[in-house]
Amino acid sequence: MSLANVSTHYISEKVARVRWLPEQLQQSERFVTGSWDMDRNFVRLWRLQANQYATATESDNVDQTPRCMDKVAMEDDVTAIEFVDNDTLAVSCADGHLSVLNVQRAVEEDQIQRMARSGRLHCFQRSQESAPCTDLSVYGTDIATAGEDGCVNIVSVANVRQVKRTIEADSMALFSICYVSQQELVTANRMGVIRLLDARVATEAQPKTTFTVASQDDKSSNFVSSLATHPMQQHILLCGSEEGSITVWDLRNLNYPASYLSAHQSPINEIGFHRKDPTKLFTAAEGGEVWMWSENKVLGGDSNKNGLSPWLSGDRVRSLVDVEGVLSNIRKAINSFDVHGSRLVCGGDTEAVYLVDHIA
Repeated sequence: MSLANVSTHYISEKVARVRWLPEQLQQSERFVTGSWDMDRNFVRLWRLQANQYATATESDNVDQTPRCMDKVAMEDDVTAIEFVDNDTLAVSCADGHLSVLNVQRAVEEDQIQRMARSGRLHCFQRSQESAPCTDLSVYGTDIATAGEDGCVNIVSVANVRQVKRTIEADSMALFSICYVSQQELVTANRMGVIRLLDARVATEAQPKTTFTVASQDDKSSNFVSSLATHPMQQHILLCGSEEGSITVWDLRNLNYPASYLSAHQSPINEIGFHRKDPTKLFTAAEGGEVWMWSENKVLGGDSNKNGLSPWLSGDRVRSLVDVEGVLSNIRKAINSFDVHGSRLVCGGDTEAVYLVDHIA
């Protein structure tokens, strides 16, 4: 990654989430951002275009700059964005609602528009006030949302106004949710308790499968701030935490964590694998850092041949995985990232997006 090139582009909005538009055969040139903590919040569609101000003499020229093609106003802070298919994305908001947006690619001017908005999916039972929808996860055409009311709601992208299933998953706020398979979901609350849920059954029939994220101090709670599963081995669950550590669970054996790594000095805001190259994992932290974790091909070869992921290697994981900083010294939180091909895009509280080329 020594040839990686980082460029900074100020957009005057705090970025809660950023996602590349899916492309099958080429490097994506488009991405979306969702803002938070602004007077008005938007989901914006960006497209990389040639930098018309670049000169032949300057060595630090930026070849491409993002241009906002279109935007959709949101009613509250954006909390999560995930693509359902190549042109359709689900967006959750802090007002407890879910929106479905559609992107129309064009030669000149791309467009983004809202196709549907759900009713209020999350609310506090006693006050009946809206509860923030904190996270969402997509599997096929199903969208699962988690909220501060402790509930999980599952809707179909074809009709987000009709809730297929509501699961009273927890008695306290849920921070993260992730599909493990079509039938299984995992959620995490502010005490670091992770629950394995059956997406097919109601609350009463839910299996009571719970486990807890590891912590440096056994006496203090360590909430899970982000969840991710391995793209090829869905039983491998990685939990980014408040203390900046990573706990790895093998969902086939929940007696104890498979691995535990001390990582950042601040909470991990997002954790995720490269979709096409699962030997690479990325973490973004509150302290203004993005790190890339790569499986060590030399040392990790034997374990990979045996079908055992380095992430399940316990104390040996440190010797099997290399880590290097992609972004550092940003001084404000990096809230989100996405990687497509050899390019990484990040966003956070600096009101800027960062593009990193030649990442892989």
